[in-house]
Amino acid sequence: MATITIASVTLPAKYDKTHNLGNLLNWIEKAATKGAQLVVFPEQILQGYLRDTLSWHGETVKWQHAQAEVIARSPSINTLHRCVKQHGIYAVFGMTERHPSYPDILFNSAVLLGPEGVIGTYRKVHQPGDEKHVYYPGNDFPVFDTPLGRIGMLICYDKVFPESTRELALKGADIMIMPTAWGYAGDGSAGDADPMVDSYTLFGRTRALENQCWMIESNLCGHHGNLFYHGHSRIINPMGTVLADTGSDEGMAIATVDIHTAIREARSTEYIGYHFLKDYVPVNAPPSPLTVINRQANVAGGHHE
Repeated sequence: MATITIASVTLPAKYDKTHNLGNLLNWIEKAATKGAQLVVFPEQILQGYLRDTLSWHGETVKWQHAQAEVIARSPSINTLHRCVKQHGIYAVFGMTERHPSYPDILFNSAVLLGPEGVIGTYRKVHQPGDEKHVYYPGNDFPVFDTPLGRIGMLICYDKVFPESTRELALKGADIMIMPTAWGYAGDGSAGDADPMVDSYTLFGRTRALENQCWMIESNLCGHHGNLFYHGHSRIINPMGTVLADTGSDEGMAIATVDIHTAIREARSTEYIGYHFLKDYVPVNAPPSPLTVINRQANVAGGHHE
């Protein structure tokens, strides 16, 4: 496919799955009317994200367990599938996934959905703060073939770690998609001067450029739980240039792009002829001191790996 139209949506989340699902359906239709073939939504947009990332909250844990869905039996996904099939569009969205065999195990997941059904699921690997008390971590960064290109997914905190997107790129991803719940450091009154907005921008543009891949980010906006979110859902090209941005309010960033030509040019002529993946030399680094301490503690406690 020579060119595709990509939409990335900034949305507020509520602790109301029916409302959130309706919002997703509405924006899929809006994206389709604009000619989008791929639409991306934020992290945990189906159930709503945690009330806080730095403090445990029992009602939040109860909510996530009560609202989680097994992907293969998900009524919400069935509803979304009918919508994307009707419009011939692909969508990525965040949700709380329940393990199909162990009902007490939850994942913070991103789902890639197309007219043909569920194409793939990604379970968040890197978990900040209180996520560790709610979700189990994933253990892989898969890449999925689609008619639009090879798509890899990550979620929010994953992009702090360069190995996350590097693995996707080395596996052949053309498009890296990142649903996120990336908040302000404060109450949002500083706007784009808030330092968390700057780090969000820095990480996103760097991960696109260092892998010479497309990066599509979708973030929450507004007040949700105890946190305030800054939006800025974006489409970033393989040179790290932001092509479209929603700003801080609910809305849609959209761009028509030539996925493979932009990657080829980024890796051949745009950056003085340097192809970063071709020149990449894997580093066999020793485990960090903290990793060693954790392993020793596990052995001492009788928990052998």
